[in-house]
Amino acid sequence: MIVKAIELRNKENLQKIKKVPGYYKWWAKRTELDIILTELNVKFDDVKSSIETKSGMFCIYVGIAVKESIRDRLNWHVNDKHTESSVKYGTLSTLRQSIASIVAHNQYDKEATDNFIDKLEVEYFFNDNPIKSTDAKNELTDIEKQLLQEHLRVLNIRDNNHPCAKEIKKELKRLRKISKNTAIA
Repeated sequence: MIVKAIELRNKENLQKIKKVPGYYKWWAKRTELDIILTELNVKFDDVKSSIETKSGMFCIYVGIAVKESIRDRLNWHVNDKHTESSVKYGTLSTLRQSIASIVAHNQYDKEATDNFIDKLEVEYFFNDNPIKSTDAKNELTDIEKQLLQEHLRVLNIRDNNHPCAKEIKKELKRLRKISKNTAIA
């Protein structure tokens, strides 16, 4: 199932997503991808053949929900608060940390982060195993690793060993550090 991220700000729409484990892909239009790539000092032509595409959209991030439901995980990414403690202690959604760092250069900037996320779409897939189960963890971890190997995911850091990812991850980490320091200064 693929939905516009902005639709998940509505709690009724969130409730339609099953409370089971799963994995997800975040999709951006070319305009939003260009914003990300520019901030990461990457030329589109250098990576276009490495990025997964679908219906004119580009997959920029993948993740899994094992310890909580896919509904709760997507809610965290879409609706997380940018509190002092969440920024300071790194409990802000990793996707939101990266987006805030790219679009606002400040991890406290919830409004700029929300505005960018609202332009994205998220595709999610269910796993039939129980939340927190070993089977869900093993299956979903394998899927995530495969997705990270098959294509470049420009906003994934952990376990992103795609050949094009090394310099991108380095720059993304640098931007995240600066924007976190700006936020807690």
